[in-house]
Amino acid sequence: MKRIAVLVGFLVIGLVSAFAPPGRETEAQANCFQETGFCITNSAFAEYFRVRGGTRILGYPVSRSFTFEGFEVQLFQRVALQQVGNNINRLNLLDPGVMPMTRVNQSQFPPNDAQIAAQAPQTSSPTYAQDVVQFVQRVSPNTFNGQPVKFFDTFNGTVPADLAFGGAAPNPGLLTLLNLEIWGLPTSNPAPDPGNGGFIYQRYQRGIMHYDASCGCTQGILVGEYFKAVLTGQNLPPDLAADMQGSRYLGQYNPNNANALNRPGELQNTNLTGAFVPGTTAVQPGSGQGTTTQPKPSNPTATTAATATPTPDPASTIAIELQLDDDLIDPGQNLRVTVIGRSPAGLDWIEWAGDDTDDPILDADHRFENCDNNNQCAFIWDVKPTKSGSHDIRARGRDKNGVRSDWTVVQLRIREGPTPTWTPVPPVGPGTPTPTPITQPSVKIQLDDTSIDLGEEVEITVIASHDKGIDWIQWQGRDFDDPELDEHRFDCDNRKDCARTWKVKPTKKGTVDIEADAKDQNGVHAATVRQELKIE
Repeated sequence: MKRIAVLVGFLVIGLVSAFAPPGRETEAQANCFQETGFCITNSAFAEYFRVRGGTRILGYPVSRSFTFEGFEVQLFQRVALQQVGNNINRLNLLDPGVMPMTRVNQSQFPPNDAQIAAQAPQTSSPTYAQDVVQFVQRVSPNTFNGQPVKFFDTFNGTVPADLAFGGAAPNPGLLTLLNLEIWGLPTSNPAPDPGNGGFIYQRYQRGIMHYDASCGCTQGILVGEYFKAVLTGQNLPPDLAADMQGSRYLGQYNPNNANALNRPGELQNTNLTGAFVPGTTAVQPGSGQGTTTQPKPSNPTATTAATATPTPDPASTIAIELQLDDDLIDPGQNLRVTVIGRSPAGLDWIEWAGDDTDDPILDADHRFENCDNNNQCAFIWDVKPTKSGSHDIRARGRDKNGVRSDWTVVQLRIREGPTPTWTPVPPVGPGTPTPTPITQPSVKIQLDDTSIDLGEEVEITVIASHDKGIDWIQWQGRDFDDPELDEHRFDCDNRKDCARTWKVKPTKKGTVDIEADAKDQNGVHAATVRQELKIE
């Protein structure tokens, strides 16, 4: 059948990448691949490419690095990498607002199945990593309809353990999370192609596995290649083109125009000049103006499991990875945040928080303190933020010697939308008490200086308020052996607003979290807040 030949033609380079040696580097430029003619010139992209399995997992580069909606991006056959600061994320090309991909060259991929998603393991489980493996093994079989599809083996063996752990003993739980970073969870059951029973597909959050009976091989559909085809209009399958009608990405690339864009108003902060020209030589920019249109609403590019893997500071012994299961969500939608820390000295704790997002759920401190001096430590949180906008989410860790890592940052975008409200309570009958919601007191902590010399005085102010009245406020230095920073408490006599300032002179060098708390007259505690103090 002609449609088989077309699809296999699109996948042929992926087959080469799975079984052939890595592309040879040219003498003039490292990380160049003769198979496609493109190079990886961004060192952060090159490092991510190396530790996440190279061509076997990501495929060959099919573009240069270019500016895409404000960030540096490079397309590979199976993924699109995005750099945000020092962090590398993976764009979610299968997002409904980007490229849903249910029909390509008359092939039909299974859509998302809500029933499968509902069966996913709960991240609150202490055995989440093990639960993920069991869930994927149950939903993604190695044999389907008598065919050796190897979907589970493909998922479980995606990231090479020797690269992920640098020769150290692999941690199975962390390796599962890394495989989850690449694929996400399965979102459909396996399904044969209606037009060709020799093709069997399974959809995941971040990719589509494809079993081809003609070669007995299983690999990922080349979604990066297809997105390139959408942008350029070249080698674009007609059914995918039909599905993409009205998309702001369709047919944008025009090297004769300024920024190589046909409709710059629909794709702001983007420059495709030279993006799809092989090699590294300079490209003459176009001068045409294209068509000016207004930006289309609410079709933002979404990154998947935003995964930040910074290169550690040479002076630091801690590496922190911060992963979001989706970096584009609706207000009130569940967000899964994963922090992974590694340190040869052993880890004390890992934590994450929003960076002044004005969302109390994000800005609260989320700390996992049971790393128990292990060299590797990971924890997963589920939260439901509601504040629309673009927010920085940051994570860090501390080793057993008290050394803290720098913040690792990824970006979260929350779509504009109504803020979730409480569901109205049905009318109650006579004599039935109406329940009163329990609210926490609010508390803030302020330091007049966050970095002082040993023996220098610092002012620490705690402010709390609550309509029911505040019983007391207090602060202390967390896990810091200095009597000057031991617990300090002030009785508020049930006033609605209470504040006090203490002046202290720490007697020990180091970095300490100053934690503040408050309790109202009903015994309800505020959410603990922290401020870091450095004593040099």
